[in-house]
Amino acid sequence: MNQRLKRKAEKRRRQQICEALDLCLQINGLQESKRELTGDHPTAFFLFNGHVAGVTVETYATGWEPGMDVGKYLDAYLDSPGQMDKLFKDLKQLKKDLHSGNCGGSKK
Repeated sequence: MNQRLKRKAEKRRRQQICEALDLCLQINGLQESKRELTGDHPTAFFLFNGHVAGVTVETYATGWEPGMDVGKYLDAYLDSPGQMDKLFKDLKQLKKDLHSGNCGGSKK
């Protein structure tokens, strides 16, 4: 693969990471989200695992507290064809469900 194609592939992977993070921010927001302050709004955790080029998203429909089980766990590897597309599709649907109240989360 020539250098131009390598740079293009790297740029696309970076865009995919940013898009997944943006979807998590749309679910979560940027504010402090302690349950006693904000109630039961959906919470999302975004993890990037650079050593394996992986993205993991954990969501909690009614907010997070220590010891809670993960509501929905999504993961994908950037170098595996189709995995990031599936993660985007699942995350977009989850965002829609969480904010419409279909997963037990509060309505926005």
